Amino acid sequence: MCAIRNDRYPHVFQPLKIRGTTLKNRLQYSPTVVLKCSPEGDVTQDMMDYVKWQARTGAAYVTIGNSPVVHSDSSAWVCELNVTQDRCIHGINQLVIAARENGAELSIELSHAGRGSATSSETPALAPSDVPLNGGPLGHIKPMNYEDMAYIKKQFVDCAVRCEHAGLRMIMLHCAHNNLLAQFISPLSNKRTDEYGGSFENRIRYPLEVLAAVRAAVPSMIIELRVSAQEDIEGGLEFDESLEFMKIAQQYVDIMHVSRGNIFFNYGSTCTIPTYFKGRQLNIPFAQEIKKHLRIPVAVVGNITSLTEAEDIIGNGKADIVVMAKSFMADGDLVRKSLLDQAGDIRPCTRCDWCGNANVYGTSMRCAVNPRLGININIADTIPSDKAKNVMVIGGGPGGMMAAQTLCEMGHNVTLYEKSDKLGGLVKDAIAAPFKEYLRLYHEWNVRQTEKCGAKIIYNTEVTPELVEKTNPDAIIVATGSKYIKPNIEGIDNPKVKMVSDVENHKVNVGQKVVVCGGGIVGLECAIMLGMEGKEVTVIDMIPAKDFGKGMPVFNHIEVMYQLEKYGVKLQGDLKIKKFTVEGVVATDSENKEHIVHGDTYVIALGVEPDDALAHTLLSMYADGVYIIGDCVSTGRLIADANQEAFHAALRIK
Repeated sequence: MCAIRNDRYPHVFQPLKIRGTTLKNRLQYSPTVVLKCSPEGDVTQDMMDYVKWQARTGAAYVTIGNSPVVHSDSSAWVCELNVTQDRCIHGINQLVIAARENGAELSIELSHAGRGSATSSETPALAPSDVPLNGGPLGHIKPMNYEDMAYIKKQFVDCAVRCEHAGLRMIMLHCAHNNLLAQFISPLSNKRTDEYGGSFENRIRYPLEVLAAVRAAVPSMIIELRVSAQEDIEGGLEFDESLEFMKIAQQYVDIMHVSRGNIFFNYGSTCTIPTYFKGRQLNIPFAQEIKKHLRIPVAVVGNITSLTEAEDIIGNGKADIVVMAKSFMADGDLVRKSLLDQAGDIRPCTRCDWCGNANVYGTSMRCAVNPRLGININIADTIPSDKAKNVMVIGGGPGGMMAAQTLCEMGHNVTLYEKSDKLGGLVKDAIAAPFKEYLRLYHEWNVRQTEKCGAKIIYNTEVTPELVEKTNPDAIIVATGSKYIKPNIEGIDNPKVKMVSDVENHKVNVGQKVVVCGGGIVGLECAIMLGMEGKEVTVIDMIPAKDFGKGMPVFNHIEVMYQLEKYGVKLQGDLKIKKFTVEGVVATDSENKEHIVHGDTYVIALGVEPDDALAHTLLSMYADGVYIIGDCVSTGRLIADANQEAFHAALRIK
């Protein structure tokens, strides 16, 4: 491709020279935990491929997130990069080369999780004080003595030197989100009574000692310092003290990276990993104020989604470097498409945090809307088919749309059948609530891309086995999705009973007092929407209330529970619905005792079931060439499952 003139984003693409190293633009791929190293932290082919892919996004530099300075004792997650031994230098150097060969500098975020570290009876978590996580049980925490502090400081220094030996020109020091260095600064987590606790001057003493030691050890390296502008938790670090710390710390570092939140306390974590309830450009007001007081460049992260936003931020002096991760994950061509005036083709991130949830279970990072993320670099770009096939795609939900787009990109002849008059499946209902803007934008993008991908789309047609036989395609992808469960419960036809899809789309009138039947994510989001509208809402389910919304990505689940509390939604678990009456929903508890939950409207949000009859029929008719994807495979599926399965099913058709 020829060089692209930069007429749209003059400030984003201004180079920045620091300590003799030129950063080609003002974009950073934010540090993320990707879990693609081995359990011992060694570099794998998956990790190499991922860094290559990150570098190809067009960002000036890529930062590998959360690399602990004591790998065995201070890891917060499994499979983090090991930077603690000289034997690791070779692998790290391979990552440096991979990044540079694909257009980006590489940085590594050196960290220590402190009280959030994985612990055992032999290796307690080191922390400034024995303050528990999330206000829960204390756990196995050892308040650091002077020997511990000297040891951890040396580890930061040794790891920085090791990174320099591996060929890195820059590193990041993690002093945000209430990790160890930030735990010293925060009055919430530092309860020491010696010279490292109490006053602000004492609380910042140890982090400054670490910064000074690292600066002295690697004088030629660019050092970026990640800091929370505030911790978003009562009693935690507030902006005024955070700013004062940055003003002092800038003597040791070259870039101040402005983030937010406290990863170890519930609400604060939803600001660190912004949820779909959070607005855009979350930390810009902080960065803008910080820039007034610092003489070094300021980088900012937090729900920044486009180069247009980045241009405004940099052009208007709100920050010097814009940091993104999830927007790059959703579309690795974000930069190229923006420069080619194809911003409408950029796949939006839904902020579902399916990527981040991998950390909780130790699986490998993937993206719910971009199945190319995190797979072998050789198949990340769709492979054209050797011979065009005639492919029937049945169902126009997320899976069917992904299948159609991928198949057309491969060069196949595609006909997509949709039984309604619109694409989108049940997502059309999921985007109704006002806080679902990110998903709504993705849905609109998905429909646009499908309509112009080259597939023939036939609406208002329900596919039958006879139609399949008549059409005689070379391959069939069945993406018929799921349908709402409307159980055969006594009184289900009572006029007070409404289906959740009708309520969310405001197709029916809803009374002031509402009983939502179903503690899954659909029911909980409906309850929040109704709470926002001023309704008095109670959610009931047969499962315990503590398990409501279970299975959601962890930070979004935290946010949902916070929003339910904010709008006064009552949660009542362990209640099995027996019948619907004029007086209320009659349910029995675990001891078979009967309860009546009163309301003006009863909303059925009891989940979905696979719409799989056609799939079963076609599987019995054809021994090969039929691919079943998404919700019609089983219950409890996500958009992520539909997209992943659709993409890989398409690749198998050659």
